[in-house]
Amino acid sequence: MAIDVHLGALHRLSIEEYHQLVRSGGLDEDARIELLDGLLCDMSPKSPQHEHAIVFLADWLREGVDRRAYDVRVAAPLTIGDSEPEPDLAVVVASSPRDAHPASALLVIEVSHTSMRRDLLEKPALYARAEVQEYWVIDLDGCRAIRHAGASEDAYRIVTTYERGATIPGAGVGLPALPVDDVLAAAGR
Repeated sequence: MAIDVHLGALHRLSIEEYHQLVRSGGLDEDARIELLDGLLCDMSPKSPQHEHAIVFLADWLREGVDRRAYDVRVAAPLTIGDSEPEPDLAVVVASSPRDAHPASALLVIEVSHTSMRRDLLEKPALYARAEVQEYWVIDLDGCRAIRHAGASEDAYRIVTTYERGATIPGAGVGLPALPVDDVLAAAGR
């Protein structure tokens, strides 16, 4: 049975309430959820193609960035207002001591297999508000990459799609250009 509830009638968790819920054991430790604008959202299940793409991209990021200046995070939370998404990959400024949950990143990459709607319609505004310089979505089903750049308030000014055979320009953290075909091949696409 479905319940018809307007989004405005839902209780939204603050980031503090969410962290308390996690600390108290109120959520199954294996639950695949993220907090988006105060709402608990299920994360898509991981597929072998998704995992292969993430391993490839994590290696590419680690080889390409200055590890003294930047950290590469895999499936780690970013705390952004009353949201705590867990992007597949993020490049953050290295800090000492290491922030458990940084508030922003220079580059965020989501590998999308079944989460395209959320990755393309909801997350760009969230990452733009956090001033993430670039947000990439690797669309495994569509065999393409979508690059968002030029964050401005709650949107990106530049959104470019790179199809098979195209190369994504390196992000502003000193990364080399990335052929879309290399990511797709790593994912078995």
